[in-house]
Amino acid sequence: MDKTLPILLFLLSFTTLSQAGEIPSGQQLQREAEQRTQNIDTASLVKMLDTELDMVLIDIRTADEIRGMGGTIKAAQNVKIPRGWLEFRVQRHAISKDTPIVVYCGAGFRSPLAADTLQKMGYSNVRNYSEGYIGWKKAGLPIAR
Repeated sequence: MDKTLPILLFLLSFTTLSQAGEIPSGQQLQREAEQRTQNIDTASLVKMLDTELDMVLIDIRTADEIRGMGGTIKAAQNVKIPRGWLEFRVQRHAISKDTPIVVYCGAGFRSPLAADTLQKMGYSNVRNYSEGYIGWKKAGLPIAR
């Protein structure tokens, strides 16, 4: 098969998107991801942490963000996987596709994208904690430093 055809099609599609101004913004991608993902609030997360002991709670912030914001959610189910490593490390913690997973970031901007990615990977029980670490901390709930 001629290898130039796929390259030509890629360049043509990129040029068409750029010329049409149809490259989506980060905010647009976030809104679309939120529509495909179940969002939960602080009260729902607290209940899940108490009842779903097999749940995986994923903090997608970087180590610097976690330090700078004063910690992470204190829960046995909490794991730290930076957004950039999510696809490569999630299977260490969520082996089954139906494992309950909740993702969060600082304020709920990146976590919908992470939740959407996990769903695209085949995980079927994914939620986004939309209030993020800021909401958790504001509620006065336990923090791990």
